[in-house]
Amino acid sequence: MANIFGTLESNEGESMSDDKRAGRGRGRKHSSGRGSSHGHEHWAEAPPEYAFLPERAKDFGADHAALMPADQVVVDERVRLKCAVPVCPGYGNYLHCPPNTMSVKEFRQTLERYSVALLVQVESARDSRDLDDAGLAGKDAVALEESLHGEPNRLLGEIVNKLEAEAFKGGYYYAAGFSGGICLLCPSCVGVASGQPCRRPFEARPSMEGVGIDVFKTAANARLPISLSSDEPVRWTGLILVD
Repeated sequence: MANIFGTLESNEGESMSDDKRAGRGRGRKHSSGRGSSHGHEHWAEAPPEYAFLPERAKDFGADHAALMPADQVVVDERVRLKCAVPVCPGYGNYLHCPPNTMSVKEFRQTLERYSVALLVQVESARDSRDLDDAGLAGKDAVALEESLHGEPNRLLGEIVNKLEAEAFKGGYYYAAGFSGGICLLCPSCVGVASGQPCRRPFEARPSMEGVGIDVFKTAANARLPISLSSDEPVRWTGLILVD
């Protein structure tokens, strides 16, 4: 895959030479998720042919949107571990939750074929501070997520779907979208045990974290950082891979 990135900037603000950029297409190496994002390069200016995507994201209701090189999407097996420890209600149950999604290994291999990613965020009316000292113990986590963040969760999914379609119609037919958090499209998922198919297969998407994406490091690489346990609005974050 040919290099389309143009001039890149490192965190130290130095431009990469053509020699350093050589070979950043097919087969380029991705971060394993170890350590910090220090040393990642940023676009000095995103390729203009993709500029319509963040513009459309804002049109569709996103609060923040940023293009980034796909090799700055951070993948880490420990993200999938957090789906199982402590176990999420969707794990092994919801049709679009692990282990019913693409494996981390398979996703990492697929990601290597992409050049561009679009990160999108929708702000919730709620912040991320604890409601009480008990945490999630004894609470219905899905019902709580629905009551606190159901609206931005569904809006994010809608935006991701629309952007995926916009990219496809723009000629990027390998566009693939990933939402955030557990799927809340239906009052309850039919569940794996039912043997029934997804009720809304053309709307439901796996979450970023479900395929092993480190949302926090990836958002930081896109310069759209996420704060935990803070009084800032929760940023529901999704991703569209474009090629």
